[in-house]
Amino acid sequence: MAGHFFGLFSSVGGASKPAYSLDHLQALHNRLQSMKDTDEQNRDSMVEVIRQITEALLWGEQNGHDDNFFDFFCEKSILADFVRVLGLPKVPKTVKVQLLQTLSMLIQNIRRDTSLYYLFSNNYVNQLIATQFDWTDEEILGYYISFLKSLALRLNKETIKFFFNEHSQQFPLYTEAVRFFGHHDQMVRTSVRTLTLQVYSVEDLAMRKFVLAHSKHAYFEHLANHLRGLWAKLDAASLRAASSGGEQVAVAAVQE
Repeated sequence: MAGHFFGLFSSVGGASKPAYSLDHLQALHNRLQSMKDTDEQNRDSMVEVIRQITEALLWGEQNGHDDNFFDFFCEKSILADFVRVLGLPKVPKTVKVQLLQTLSMLIQNIRRDTSLYYLFSNNYVNQLIATQFDWTDEEILGYYISFLKSLALRLNKETIKFFFNEHSQQFPLYTEAVRFFGHHDQMVRTSVRTLTLQVYSVEDLAMRKFVLAHSKHAYFEHLANHLRGLWAKLDAASLRAASSGGEQVAVAAVQE
């Protein structure tokens, strides 16, 4: 899945080895921290630093035997740097996209539970979920929803505690996602439905009570109306097909 990210990994002595080392990661981290402001002038440099850090982390996860890269990522709180960058004023769109891609790839490819738990801890991911982007930008929204879906696919009875706060009754992964249930883009709608189904499958009583209370007058009502509309369209299409005759007419009418 992550193979296309490894373009900078060179082959040495006949064996495929990464061009990265802990010293190189340290240099990348120093560059990331030195970028106090992210604007159009240093946009490309920021994107390249984030991309190279991502390549190194994914290589470590893919090769299993080398966990030092992700340990460095944790030790230096690079995730906190990513959150900081997203919160900077006037962050270029390309930087936002790279960060969302990076986080989605990490979440999808991390194998060690300890690594996954680190990503989900300290509330950094929930801060990212709550970040208000320009939702009129279709590309940003698409990457954001993909990021949310990648998180939802890692939900289980152990990881749900990182996203649902029973004390404060907050569950941004769910509440932010369902806002886009009726979006005009089919990919967005499909991703939201995948996310909600994954949430509903987690066996956590307190979380399910929250979801029911939050959604019974909002999401579930919209879902019921949506299904009613689909049935009405199906019924109308069937009637048109019946009056016109022919199996192909019926199929075409239903697909409308």
